[in-house]
Amino acid sequence: MKIPVILNGEKTILEARPDETLLTVLRRLGLFSVKKGCGKGRCGFCTVLLNAKPVPSCILPAGIVRDASIVTLEYFSKSTAYTDIMRGFEQAGLHLCGYCNSAKVFAVYDLIETSYRPTQEELEQLADSLTCSCTDRSSFINGVLYAVANRHKSVKRK
Repeated sequence: MKIPVILNGEKTILEARPDETLLTVLRRLGLFSVKKGCGKGRCGFCTVLLNAKPVPSCILPAGIVRDASIVTLEYFSKSTAYTDIMRGFEQAGLHLCGYCNSAKVFAVYDLIETSYRPTQEELEQLADSLTCSCTDRSSFINGVLYAVANRHKSVKRK
């Protein structure tokens, strides 16, 4: 089936079988930031932004994304939001493993977009929701706080 979408800022027609997941289709297109993990939508390794919200692509049937905007980490990595987040992680001394990057980056992006000043509870819930253990909880929360501060500086400059 042919599925029209906006993929990484470009109008695109995805070719997919009815039983295929968005993860499978994206990887076939060479978008390898979407990783296959649990296959149940829990680990977040396959996270993409669907209409600006982070979602696990491993449980989305490709057919339901018709006319949606899909952003992968490959494209998002060119944005100032990504730079702000990664700079925050670096300031906190975080080194991501590469497998969970899309889960962590998109989760932090969503938090920054929905909460100007995240509460300690929001930060802890975010840290607890991510399954990859390449970073410790405290350093991750500090990285998020740095990312929030960086984002505020970037947005003020505009």
